[in-house]
Parts: sequence; C-alpha cells; structure tokens
Amino acid sequence: SVENVFTEIVQDSVAKRTLDVTFRLKVKDGSWRWFNGVGKVARWEDDKPKVFVGILIDVSQRHQSEQLIKEALQQAEIANAAKSDFLSNMSHDIRTPMNSIIGMTALAKSKIDNKEKVLECLEKISSSSKYLLSLINEVLDMSKIEGGKTSLAEEEFNLSDLIDNVLAMLKPQAKAHGHKLDVKINNIIHENVIGDTLRIQQIFTNLVSNSIKYTPDGGRINITISERKSAQTNLGWYRIVIEDNGIGMSPEFMKKMFEPFSRAEDTRVNKIKGTGLGLSITKNIVLMMGGDIHVDSREGQGTIFSVDIYLKLQDEEFIDYTLFVGLPVLVFDGDPLVESDLCDILSELGMKPTPAYSCTDVIQKATKSHEEGNDFYAIVIDWNLPNCECMEIMEKLRTQLGKALPKVIVSSSDVDEIESLAKQTGAVTIMSKPLFKSHAAHLFKVLKEGSSNDSRSDDPILLFKNMDLKNRRILLAEDNDMNASIAMEILSMTGVQIEWAEDGEKAVDLVHDKPDGYYDIILMDIQMPKMNGYEATRAIRSLNKEYARRIPIIAMTANAFVEDVQAAKGAGMNEHIAKPLDLRVFARIMEKYLLSVHH
Repeated sequence: SVENVFTEIVQDSVAKRTLDVTFRLKVKDGSWRWFNGVGKVARWEDDKPKVFVGILIDVSQRHQSEQLIKEALQQAEIANAAKSDFLSNMSHDIRTPMNSIIGMTALAKSKIDNKEKVLECLEKISSSSKYLLSLINEVLDMSKIEGGKTSLAEEEFNLSDLIDNVLAMLKPQAKAHGHKLDVKINNIIHENVIGDTLRIQQIFTNLVSNSIKYTPDGGRINITISERKSAQTNLGWYRIVIEDNGIGMSPEFMKKMFEPFSRAEDTRVNKIKGTGLGLSITKNIVLMMGGDIHVDSREGQGTIFSVDIYLKLQDEEFIDYTLFVGLPVLVFDGDPLVESDLCDILSELGMKPTPAYSCTDVIQKATKSHEEGNDFYAIVIDWNLPNCECMEIMEKLRTQLGKALPKVIVSSSDVDEIESLAKQTGAVTIMSKPLFKSHAAHLFKVLKEGSSNDSRSDDPILLFKNMDLKNRRILLAEDNDMNASIAMEILSMTGVQIEWAEDGEKAVDLVHDKPDGYYDIILMDIQMPKMNGYEATRAIRSLNKEYARRIPIIAMTANAFVEDVQAAKGAGMNEHIAKPLDLRVFARIMEKYLLSVHH
C-alpha cells in the first residue's frame, strides 16, 4: 500500500531529520499515481527520534500538468528552432532566384544585340521568377492555414482538364531530370465535379514535384487516378497514388514529415530547394476536403503517397453517342492494362473496339477486315511500343491497304514532342494519354464532323497574337503604371482598343459617362486609391442601366487567396485572374467573354 511504502521511506530517511520525497506507485486499477511526502522529526529523546510528523499528498494531477507544460515547452522550443532554420533557409532560397533575376537582367542589357543570348537570359529570369513566386505562395499559404483562415472554394470543373493542366506543368520538370512519368486512369466515371481547383492542383503539384526532386535522375514516377465506389450518390470518392523509386525517407523523418518547416537531414536533400512546407500544406488541404493521406516509404527504395479526396458531383451532362454507334476501331497499346481501359472507354461510347496483341497482329487484323469488306473506321496505336516502332507499322499498313487505310490515331503521353513526326507518317490526330472518356468522345466527334475548336498552343503569346479583337474595347482599371503597361502591351497584340483608369472612382465615372455598350469588358484591380475594386464593381453594378449590370468585370489582382476569389464574385465580378498573370488563363478568359459572346 501507499502508506507502507511511505513508512519505509520515512524509516530510511529519519536520520536526516526532515523528509521531502516524490515517488510513483501503480494502484489497483493499473494506473500510475504520483505522491509527495513531507515531514520532520517532532521530538527527540536521548538523541533518538521519538515522534515523526508527516503528510502524504496525491500530486498526480499537478505532476500531469507539470509534465504537459514541460512537453509544450519542448515542442515550442523545437518549433522555434525549426522556424529559425526555416528563416535561415528561406533567406538563402529567396536570395538565390533574386540573384539570378538581377544578374540575368544585367546580362541581357549588356547583350541586347545578341537575340539568342537575350532569349536565354529571359528564360532563366522567367524560371527564377516562378520559383520565387512558389516560395512566397507556400509561406503565405502556411501562414493562412496556421491562422485558421483558409477556406475552400466551390466551383464546377472537369477533372480531366485539371489533370491535363497539372501534367503540362510537371512534364517539363520530369523531363529535365530524365524521369519516366507514367499516368494511368482507372474507372473514372464522373469527370464533371465541384471543388476547389487551385487546392487540388496544389495536392498534385506538391506531391509530384517532391517525387521529381527526390528521385535521382533517370528515375520512374507513376501516377494513378481512380474513382472508388462512394456511399453517397452526390459525392465522388477519388484516389490519387503517386509512386517513385527515389531516395525514400527514414522512419524518424516520417514521424514528423507533415510538421511545418520539416526537412530531412540528408546530404542528398540539403542541395535541393524547398521550404519544408509543401507536405504540411498538402495534408491540411486533404483533411479540409474530408480526405486522408497515407505514406509508405523506405530509404533507397522510394515512396508511395496515397491520397483520398471527396468532390461533389455535377449533374450528368448529356452526350450524344449516336455518332459513334457501331464504329469498328482497332486498338494496340504497349501496356495491356492501358489497352484494356481504352477498349472499355470506346465500348461505353458505343463503338466496337478490337484489341491487337502484337505489331504483326495489327497488320493482320487490319488487312483481314479490309479483304472481308469490313474496314476499321480507325486504328488507335501507341507511339512508344516496346518491341517495334509505330512508324514501321504505319508504313506496312499503307503498303497493304493504300487508300483504304483507316484513320490512324497515335496515342502518346508526349503529344508535343511527336506531333510533327506522327503527322508526317500519316496519323490524322494525336490522342493524349492519360485518356479520359470525354477526351475520346471529343476526338471522335471532331473526326466524324470534320472540325475542331481546339486552339491550344505551346506559346501563350501566340494565343493573343492569333486573337482578333479589333472591334472590341476594354476598360483597364489599374493604379500601378508598370502593371498597366504590361497588360496593355499583351492585349495590344489582339488589336483591341484599351482605355485606362488609374483608380476605381475614375472607372465608375467612365462607365457612367459612356453610352451603353461602349465597353465590352472591364479588367479591375482590387487595391486602388479613392475606391477599391470591390467598391467600384458594386458601384458599376448599381448604375441605373442594364448594360452596367451585365458587362463582364474581371478581377485582375495580386489578392490571390480563395477568400479573395469569393470576395470578387460576391462584389459582382465574373472571373478572377491572379497576378503575376498566367497568360493561358488570361487568354482563355478573353476568348470566353470577347469572342464567344458579343456584348
């Protein structure tokens, strides 16, 4: 019992005349309790202790509180140390791209007559600027998350389009390191969903960028996106698996990998740029979406991230499949699983796909169908075949079938690289991997109807140069001279007429004073003197004219958080473009409001 233990302690300590001892005992229910015993000898007789007075106190609760305080202090010290390291790293990481930008700008000026050298400098300036922006965004994101101020937007989007955009950003990074980047789509039934596109892109880019950075050159990165069976009919359950054969992580680091500012202590990692915030931000976003993230990693063997997210489903879009019913298509892909998935997609569209199992099988089946008078409508063939060349097969098909050659569709994950060569060999079009059902439907619809609205380009500047807006007029509300100059320079390529308002109040006055229909669109900055963008938009919308209520107003601002997008929509704006400008997004919005509809 506690008393017996205390008595023994007293007997052992009585010679010291006083006692102050703390000890721990396990009690009957199996738990541990802490006790504090204090006392002193109250009476002596013949130099011997006769009376000892003491008290025993259960201090378990106090001890627990002290322990919690101690642990909290340790955590605070660890966090402060991590933030100090972070600030030190950030100072270096920010100065590195800034040094590049300043240095390359000076070099470009000194080589102004050397076009190739100037272009090289501008490319490096652009790359360094994007990296600097990513650093700033991560720090601001983490600050918002820690402050509990982050919220999710709800907007309709197409999952296949989002993945295409993400891959377009990531493929150049992977290629620069010689990585093989494979993407597979499994059982994606619902492509049209509702969610926060920017945050979902962050999940993809943070995790895949990590795989690219922490996988030695020439590595392998596999991405699999699948739709799971959801218990709720209006909610889609999506799983993203990213697997690499990189350097992996130690068990010790995995315990703290999602903590802000954490980076592994490893000579292989120290030279890699990063803030140590990406994984923390990613986990917070996933949890906000009601999902979860799991990691399996071994040092020297690679890492697997598995992410589950939940997205609301849009109402099903009606697709007219009558164009495709019964179309015979021959399919051959070097990956049997990809080939099987493609056949399933074509079957769902109403076609009659026939799989081929070798290069010889393709030629034999195409020749046989022609001899029987049942030519295939199209042949879908993988460009990167393991045992033969796509060009060789296409040459043999031309020899065998001549003018009866079906429409040849080449499938590849590197469309931009092979497009010119594939077209020269006789392909009518390129099918981009990973393949979604909507992509296949669009492609075959274009082939059947003989038209295409695809105006994508590698160079976003060409999007503006190819846009004819001579009969349109833009009101640009922007208080910063440099930002206004950049916007007007880009827009001038389209031939559009531009009028500039230096503040929100002047923008409202111009709309009020000009006749209805004078402006076709308004580009509105947010932080401006006299009247900010939100106030100016509300003032324009409240003008007593129908034209002011329907003219497109686009936020073009450095206020780039989700709450800022929502605030812009709440003030009456139609769209939001974040600065620095993404020219592809900018061009797409100009096309949407100035070409598709005449205001």
